[in-house]
Amino acid sequence: MKKLDEFLFKLLCWTCGILIFAMMVVTFSQVLARYAFQHSLSWSEEVGRFIFVWISFLGMAACFKSGAHVALDLLVKYLTGFSRKALEIVNGILIVLLSSAIFVSGISLFQLGTRQQSPALNIPMQWIYIVVPVSGLLLLYFSIRILYGFFAQQKKG
Repeated sequence: MKKLDEFLFKLLCWTCGILIFAMMVVTFSQVLARYAFQHSLSWSEEVGRFIFVWISFLGMAACFKSGAHVALDLLVKYLTGFSRKALEIVNGILIVLLSSAIFVSGISLFQLGTRQQSPALNIPMQWIYIVVPVSGLLLLYFSIRILYGFFAQQKKG
């Protein structure tokens, strides 16, 4: 399972990196077209927005896996022993519930996207919305793995 965790994390990081590069290229192309050729690209703003949404949702799962999310850890720093473990368990359970909600609502959004087209690119919005249930599922997987690791560590120690 650890190899799957590492593979998914590397895949998320590479995907986010490629998407950031693509967003930079699209933005640069728009600026170049507007100022050098006096012609605005009609699709660039929409593509940039869609890429940004994908980066945000996939980055959410990657940041959670690596522990890079901004957190209020003032309370955790002062707690020790059982109260700290209880807070970590409650936090893990809340993240499982949140990721489940993202996954379930993402499926509904994906189904809604089958009836919608993007304005400039004229592509089905389900291809944009698919990132929501995918990121919810990845976040759910990572949060369950962290909770499992926590309980396994408690059982050993």
